[in-house]
Amino acid sequence: VLLERGTKLVGETRGQVGQGAARVFVLWTEARTPAGVIVPLDSPGTDELGRSGLPGDVNHHFWERFGAAMLISVIDGAVQASLQSSNRGGGPIIYNPAASENVLTEVLKETINIAPTIIKHNGDRIQVLVARDLDFRSVYELRSLSTGR
Repeated sequence: VLLERGTKLVGETRGQVGQGAARVFVLWTEARTPAGVIVPLDSPGTDELGRSGLPGDVNHHFWERFGAAMLISVIDGAVQASLQSSNRGGGPIIYNPAASENVLTEVLKETINIAPTIIKHNGDRIQVLVARDLDFRSVYELRSLSTGR
């Protein structure tokens, strides 16, 4: 391996993480060694088996997506139960459940499409599928071991 320990990879993610995704798709643009050597890579990140993308911890943002809708449903149910129990004595109480349904629909429209977040921790092992030949001639010099040159 010509890239020593401490080499830093520079890359960029491709596309937004969609619902159901469990990987971050990364294109590594270059490697920077501790000695100051910059190696252009233009190669994808993979897992240990060479599958495209880097696996990570997925946060589906469940409470951000559904919490407000569940709270509205609970409040609506409590209001309906309260109205039914207080209406035992007679007079009409007008309640329009369509209003809370409209609010619930709007809240879900706003929050249902929150994309998951995939976290890849610093120091995690990654793989780079080198997609082309790398030329180190300008940096490293070949020497014969038998002549010592």
